[in-house]
Amino acid sequence: LATREGIFSGVSAGGAVASAIELSKQVNNAVIVTIICDRGDRYLSTGVFKT
Repeated sequence: LATREGIFSGVSAGGAVASAIELSKQVNNAVIVTIICDRGDRYLSTGVFKT
């Protein structure tokens, strides 16, 4: 999300967006919404965002 959309979020937000994308492949003519409620800065010290 950070690289493609500029959204710096946590891992759970990535999972939510991935699920929404997969759902959109199965459903026609639907509006699919997901809520990103996790910031990525909380994970900077964990090594999740290695460069």
